[in-house]
Formats: sequence, C-alpha cells, structure tokens
Amino acid sequence: MKHLKHIVSTMIAFLAITIGYSQEASTSSLTSNFNGSGGLSLDSEGNLYIGDFGDFLSAGDNDGLPNNVWKLDTNLSLTIFSPGFVGASGNAFDSEGTLYQSDIGNSSIYKIVNGVRTFVTSTGISAPVGLAFDSQGNLFVCNCGANSIQKITFTLGIVTSSSTFASGAPTFFCPNGITIDENNNLYVSNFSNGNIVKITPAGIPSILITTPGGTTSGPSNGHLDYHQSTNTLFIASHGSNRIYSLELDEALPTLNTIAGSGIRGNTDNENALLATFSRPNGVAVTQTGDSIYINSAIPVTNFPSNPLNPQVIRLIKGVQSGNLSVESVNPSLNFKTYPNPVKDKFTLESETPVYYKDLDIKLFDLKGKLVKEINTIKLTNGRLKIEIDLSSLAAGTYLYTIYNDSDIIKNGKLIKE
Repeated sequence: MKHLKHIVSTMIAFLAITIGYSQEASTSSLTSNFNGSGGLSLDSEGNLYIGDFGDFLSAGDNDGLPNNVWKLDTNLSLTIFSPGFVGASGNAFDSEGTLYQSDIGNSSIYKIVNGVRTFVTSTGISAPVGLAFDSQGNLFVCNCGANSIQKITFTLGIVTSSSTFASGAPTFFCPNGITIDENNNLYVSNFSNGNIVKITPAGIPSILITTPGGTTSGPSNGHLDYHQSTNTLFIASHGSNRIYSLELDEALPTLNTIAGSGIRGNTDNENALLATFSRPNGVAVTQTGDSIYINSAIPVTNFPSNPLNPQVIRLIKGVQSGNLSVESVNPSLNFKTYPNPVKDKFTLESETPVYYKDLDIKLFDLKGKLVKEINTIKLTNGRLKIEIDLSSLAAGTYLYTIYNDSDIIKNGKLIKE
C-alpha cells in the first residue's frame, strides 16, 4: 500500500509538470527546510532575502557549513545570494536598493552587490543584529552586545562617523529588530526582554509596550517591521511563539495577536490564531500590507543549546481584510539533471544545499513500475551529486523521485534514448 501511494503521488506530480499546473512546487512536495535563522527583508520587486544567524541560539555553529544570505524569488526559487558569513543576523536595503547585512559573529556590517559582500565597518559595533536606514541615508544598527543603537553616517558611500544614538538597559536589552517610519522615528524590539521601544529623530527613547512571553534571562522578541499605510508595527515574538501587531495611531497603542496559538510548532491553518510557530524571528511585510513573511524554526525543543535550524518560511495572508491564514512557503531547491535526454548515464545534482543526512532515489516507468532504486545516498557539504547508469533500460520516458525517509522532496522526468 505504501508503495502504491508513492506511485500515485509520483504520477500526480508528473501530470502537474506536463500540463504546467501552477502549484507545481506544493504538488511535488518540495521541502521547505533550509538554514535561514536570521532576519528577513523584501526588495522592491518582492524577492525575499533571508540571513542565516546559525544553527544554535546558545552555542557555536560547528557544522562546517557557511552561513549564507539566501534569496527566495517571486517564483519561489531559493538560491544563495551571498555566502560565507559567521552569523548573518539582520539586514536592510538602502535607498539605492543595495542590501546591507550585519554579521553578529564578527561584529561587522557588510553591503552586498550582485552577491559579493564588501566590508563596511566594525567601529562601535558589538554583536549587531537589526539594521534600518533613515531618509537621509544614515544607518542604524542594533548593538545586542552593548544594549545600544549605533548611528553610522556616509559621505559618497564612505563611512564618515559611527556614534551611539541611544542606549541603556533595561530600556534596551539586546536590541534585536529595528524599523523606521516616514517621520524617521525608529522602533526597536528587544531580544532579552519584551520591550518595544520608540526612538525619536533626536535620539530620545521611550517604551511603547512590553510583549508577553519574555523574561530578563530568556529570549523574547525577534525582529519587527513597519507598514506605513496602516501605521502599524508587526512583531515576531520568540518568547510566546506568536506574531503581534501594534497600531501606532492609537493614543495608547494596543498589542494584538494576529497569528499563533502560543504552542510551538509549524502547523498551517486557515485561522491564523490556530496556527503554530517555533521561535519566529524575521518579519517582512509586503508593500500592500496584506501578507507577512516569517521564518520559524523546525526544532521545537530547547535542547541541546536551543537549536534554530533548519527553518521554514511561513506566510500570513489576509492581514488587511482581517481574514488571516497561515501557510508554509515551499521553495524549489533547484535540482538539475543532465544530459536529458540520456543515452547511458545521467547526473542528478542539487544547486543549493538540501540539509539532509541521506536520500533515496527511485525510478519508475510510466506504468508506475519501479525499475531502479538507489538508497542511502550520502551528501557532500549538504549537496547531492550522483551519476546514475540507465544503460540497461529500454528507450522511453521515466519518472524519478527523491525521498528523505518517506517524504518526497523532488519529482522529475527523464527521456532515455
């Protein structure tokens, strides 16, 4: 029966591919697990950029793999945008559309142009996380390590000064996320307590509200994002596993839960309040304000060392209509086969890391008969690359399926000459 389910699933996926079905990614059950535990930012075209803070909240990242900045484009293709960070934490775009990335692991700020990172500064920077630019092009950095906000100024693209703009615990207690409104007021979310702090353009801070679920000795808030048309902050809460909104028009801003039951997990639901999140961190609101991207940890345990990776990207929809739902975003992992058509041997390769211990591959004919199987394929640095011999098979069309345990993570077709 289990084998029959796999055949049916494979045939459905093949039909979806051949007729151009618009939900190919979900039909093909492509994995959404990847290493992306840092901040999120959207560019003007709707592409999502995801930093990888690292695998653990409370320990070093010793898996031997680089921590990358990823790009999830509007076709849900996931690629490495810029590699080699120690801990890619927060990020933000300047007015020219250049992405700036903080690296908490080496207390530095970088900018990334065409995927190539360039060092910007480390002066006055201590365990940086969130980044935000004001209307004058000044960069503000959350210094988690110094409980402060650093202001960096530029002249002709060159750093001219770096100074403390606002500071002082417990108002700032590992400031994590930062965003800015049209009047250059900054808003900061603390990681080590629940404070949401407003900072005026003159550098005067005040606590707007304190989110639940955090303590002075444990994590609370991830990042936050501001939406101008509705004058609203959207906040990811590590501590309560919920997503909050804070409407700033009100005389006394009220914190509203818009998604998350408070139970740790990654369960989608048409009712966003019944969905679950696990250590939600990054927040990116679309231009319309109707959808919000969140990254959420697959691990739901605190042991060992508060694991963060792998992650899944979640999408909260219907924010403006009030009919909120939560769904997982399933990125393509960019597998390729070559040559195709094939005479004797073909190569199956993943262009991006897939983060599994091992994989299985099964090859079916169009009648659903299993004609070849390769089990327990070991990966190299998270990548799959294997040559498969089809010389014994008759000419025709075949379907291949890549499995992790019983989960299908990729379907495709081959033509044997």
